Amino acid sequence: MIADLRTLVDRRQLLVDFAWRELRARYKGSALGFAWNFVNPLLQLVVFWILFGVVLRTRPITASGEQPYAIFLFVGLLPWTFFATSLQSGASAILANAPLVKKVRMPLQLLPAASVLSAFANFLLSFLVLLAILALFGPRHPEGLLWIPLLVALQIVMNLGFAYLLSALAVFYRDVQHILGILLLAWYFLTPVLFPVAVLSDRPEQLRLLYLNPMTSIIVAYQRALLDGLAPQWDALAYSAGVAIVLFVVGFWYFDRAKDDFESAL
Repeated sequence: MIADLRTLVDRRQLLVDFAWRELRARYKGSALGFAWNFVNPLLQLVVFWILFGVVLRTRPITASGEQPYAIFLFVGLLPWTFFATSLQSGASAILANAPLVKKVRMPLQLLPAASVLSAFANFLLSFLVLLAILALFGPRHPEGLLWIPLLVALQIVMNLGFAYLLSALAVFYRDVQHILGILLLAWYFLTPVLFPVAVLSDRPEQLRLLYLNPMTSIIVAYQRALLDGLAPQWDALAYSAGVAIVLFVVGFWYFDRAKDDFESAL
């Protein structure tokens, strides 16, 4: 297992090539190409601002007070999209490259990692748009950027764990990809992206259940950093970090154990 992990570093150029290949395939044939990385978040921001900011006049409350709903939602939506995209593309990493897996001898652990790296590239480009929005319209808390690398690193570990586990399971159980879409939709509504955790401040039991979701503390940490300029809630984030590490170890172990049977199952 350690040797297979070392391969990710030793073959990092091939890893980048696979991620670049996936990015190009995603935008192949579109007129705007990579510009969609900037257009998509801007369009989402406009839609959210019209629906929630203008029509519903929603004003979520975070640690520093009321926030514009569209910006609040945008801050939570980007890390959630990074998470969901990593799981969806990671689950299909082996199946989508079946001809390559059958014909070419290569380190198969590069494929799920490339899917996560591709989703990370999209996240970074969208994050630049978010920073520009925050610089123009606020709130402006540059001190909160100190915590972003930690949150991104934690997400990468968690996303890789899921990607390895799901990509291996999907080879043997093709229903995984169909079930995943439903689970992610339910997971989305159980994560404080559309609503602030403050709505449960007077319901401690429900709040504790919400924090059992490992994505809760991560999303809240992004909101605290970018909207309030505050550090993460360390106890909650430690729980998510523990879940991420366990997921990575279990996911990579299962992938490493199952990869020799991929060719016969494809």
